[in-house]
Amino acid sequence: MLEETVDHRSQDNIISDDYDVHDAASDKMTDLFLETLRSWGPTSCLRKRIQLQRYFSQKSRNNSSSVAFIKQAEKDLQRRISQTAFGVLSDAKDSASMIEDISTRQAIDASKDSLFEVDNLIDKFSSRLSTSTSQDCQSSRIYVGRKSDITIIFASAELEMMRERFDRALGYYLSIGSSFMTESLPLLEETAVLMVNHSQEKLALAEVTGNKYDHVLSLLEMHQLQYVLLNRNYSFVDKSEGSTEPPIVALIMLVGLSKAGSFLMDCLSPPGTKADADAEVENTNSSNDSNLPLDAIATQLASRPKLLYWYLFQVFTKRPDMYVKFPTTSVPPLTITNLHRAQFSLFLDYANESEGEVISEPMTSTSMTVDSDSPFMSFLRATIPHGGVDAVTVRERLGSYRGGRTDNPVFARELAFVTEKFGKGTLDEVKEVLNLYLLGAKNLSMAVAFAERDTKHSKDLWKMLVEHCTISDPSSDASEKGALFGSLLEAAAHCGADLALLVSSIPEGMSIEGLRPKLIAAIADYRHKVRIHEYTADALAEDKVSLLRELCHLSRRGERGIDMKMKDGAHKKDSLPSNKLSLLQRQRMKSGTATMRHPSSFSLSIR
Repeated sequence: MLEETVDHRSQDNIISDDYDVHDAASDKMTDLFLETLRSWGPTSCLRKRIQLQRYFSQKSRNNSSSVAFIKQAEKDLQRRISQTAFGVLSDAKDSASMIEDISTRQAIDASKDSLFEVDNLIDKFSSRLSTSTSQDCQSSRIYVGRKSDITIIFASAELEMMRERFDRALGYYLSIGSSFMTESLPLLEETAVLMVNHSQEKLALAEVTGNKYDHVLSLLEMHQLQYVLLNRNYSFVDKSEGSTEPPIVALIMLVGLSKAGSFLMDCLSPPGTKADADAEVENTNSSNDSNLPLDAIATQLASRPKLLYWYLFQVFTKRPDMYVKFPTTSVPPLTITNLHRAQFSLFLDYANESEGEVISEPMTSTSMTVDSDSPFMSFLRATIPHGGVDAVTVRERLGSYRGGRTDNPVFARELAFVTEKFGKGTLDEVKEVLNLYLLGAKNLSMAVAFAERDTKHSKDLWKMLVEHCTISDPSSDASEKGALFGSLLEAAAHCGADLALLVSSIPEGMSIEGLRPKLIAAIADYRHKVRIHEYTADALAEDKVSLLRELCHLSRRGERGIDMKMKDGAHKKDSLPSNKLSLLQRQRMKSGTATMRHPSSFSLSIR
């Protein structure tokens, strides 16, 4: 029956140019066939699949994706256990005395109670994988043809699970993602870029495959099959008919970006030396190491720059201890600095894709907020001190990318940040930074905050700010100029600047709507901050007094007291004739006299 079902699927499914693996995988007939294959196979395989699904549900804390499969598998397992024809599967060689006191169901091994011959069916399916190479069922390497029916590959993976050859089963699953899901790869890459650039509109597209392959992650972790991802165990016979993706890319295609990212971050390990890498390759097939070196994953993703862009940002945000924080050394490894340079180039290529027209409208009161660091700024802040990305090189490349235009909004904040933090601090540089905030980023609040931070050139910067808000576009009317200067007053009030100087700089004839309420609110806010500082200063003074009292109490000293009787006895000794004393006694008397004149002190802690 199973062979007839596969023959029917092989005759009906003719793979064409518009073939979609997702349509085949979600086909009702394919799902029913695979469900039947699992339910008629060994009961140990059903228990293993339930275990894998539960492991993933508990780890991801999301039970909704696996509840339906677990319920169906439990129903199939209950039917197999309670069926009346179960005894026909007992081995004929078993004598009646062996199972005299035990039921037939208990006498059968759970891994050998299949309703069909697993090895026989594997041999049948091997001939349908469109390969001219003979399959060695005992080897960990498998061979798949690109024109193979997708149902045959699914079934082969399920049969290898029944044989408990989990490495071969994983190879079949990865071959599906490596060669049969390439049509959805462009969408996955665009989603990866959106996830890095913090664009929330299309993040739902990340899970292109749903929850069908969640058990693959559990299979990798529970049986420590990560070495298969480093050195793949599947091959395609007809290589010239299409591209083949690396195992890491295949895994991402199977389970999606978010799940694959969490798995990779959990298994990530620091980059090793070349000798370690060679030893790992030699012992790959017998290795039980569950770690994935950081640089090995990056090497596989190098052919897909957008996925590499996403992966390196995941490492930067979730595993900074391996990428930007090195508590045991001041010089990061060469491999890490090379990855820093590669990620900087990727930021230049893709960080601006989701921004488009960044801010093309004129600056108004709506551009008042000081935004948090962009992903690119966070990367530059953490990596430039390590030397992999040089500040001078960053300024040159950002300047050339922007075309030398100050009003270009692309990477304006990043260039201003690098110039401010790693520049020489000259007047020309600070003016350039202010113009980048005003004309490039069009963020008045950030410009005001920078003018307050740079105390050395604060006077010149505030003059530029006033000129920018008063001498604006001649085509703009008085109301627009007044609104811009009002925004400057609000930003200055938030930063604690001198409002009196700004009010005195208001040109004659300028109309600022709501000037009185703005000034009243600014003054009230200033007085509130002053009270906060006063209360803080009082609390600090009280804490200082308390600490000084405690230190004074602990540091009190006492002086050694001398008993009068001992003093009289010493005086009598001194009155003895000097000619009757020996030289040793005279030296002792001299030392005792000096001690009495200058008594030694000691510390005495008074509790």
